[in-house]
Amino acid sequence: MVNNSVDSFKSEVFLKLFENRNLYDPLVITDIENTSQLQSDDLLKKETDGIIRLTYLRQKLELIMEIINRTAPQVVERGLAVLEKMIESVNNKRYLPVLIVPYLNTEIVERLKSKNFSGLDLNGNYYLAIDNFIAIRLDKKNQYKESAYIKDIYSRNSSIISRFLLSGNITYPKVSDIYTGIKDLGGKITLSTVSKVLTGLQEQLIISKEDGEIRLLQPAKLLSNLKSGYREPIVAKILRMNIPTTKQEAKIILDSYFPNNWIWSGESSAEFYATTTPTDQFKVYCRNIDIPQEFISKFADVRFYNYTFCIIPESEEYLLFDSKENAASKIQTYLELSQLDKREKEIAKDIEKDILNEFNR
Repeated sequence: MVNNSVDSFKSEVFLKLFENRNLYDPLVITDIENTSQLQSDDLLKKETDGIIRLTYLRQKLELIMEIINRTAPQVVERGLAVLEKMIESVNNKRYLPVLIVPYLNTEIVERLKSKNFSGLDLNGNYYLAIDNFIAIRLDKKNQYKESAYIKDIYSRNSSIISRFLLSGNITYPKVSDIYTGIKDLGGKITLSTVSKVLTGLQEQLIISKEDGEIRLLQPAKLLSNLKSGYREPIVAKILRMNIPTTKQEAKIILDSYFPNNWIWSGESSAEFYATTTPTDQFKVYCRNIDIPQEFISKFADVRFYNYTFCIIPESEEYLLFDSKENAASKIQTYLELSQLDKREKEIAKDIEKDILNEFNR
């Protein structure tokens, strides 16, 4: 686990490098100096976290280090900016700029390539590229998992914030405006959760929070992350029911037993958002309440059912968020369909275009 403190992480880096000189085998660490040990260049001492010297056969490398304790894109970009400033300030071409991170993932390597910088991590991975020398190793597993503000900001109730941001191409003056907007759409979530998720999205460079405005920068990436992070809802109980197939008739019946407490699933809401073939099988989500015995007696049918009635816990708020007229939201519909078979995924593609078109105007 990565230490949350930058200073503590830097200490951990130096300890690791001192104790394991073959961490980047076949390259060998011949010397490490932190800023307090630097003797030669006062400017260098001021600008860098230290120097690491590596050798491979007759090749010798001297690298000035910038150490960061997070791999979030925003943190990486800050580290790269420090390296750029560093090499402009330090008038000595023999030093190579290197970014040291907990884990050297492919996204960071691509950014290093674009800047002509090198990178090392604490797992033994490296990307070192200069005019006459290239050394790359990226197969070491990550043993330095990072703690996050929220376990998964793209899943379950935490995903409500991202869903809200994708509901319209709007710039928000304050975090509280987003919180209020979510509440107006039926989202039951705390202001602190909204703030923490927005911080996570900012670190991923998906939103910007500049000049007193909160703006979505990468809607396609955000929607893709929601798709990857989607988890099937917890279902406390399933009932098999035979209810009239027309949605108008079914709605009247369900409203009478479960007023303001049910929706058609995303899969069963597809016709509201895309052209699709009618179906005679439906799924309904209903919050965890006592199911009236009369409803069960009248409509339960395990052999010839056409409705799968899913009783969900109160905690699964994201399913009902932004639902209208008992239809799942456009984004919930997209996310459900994108997890299913080829036909459903094709419908999801059409809905995805519709969601993102809002941000192309």
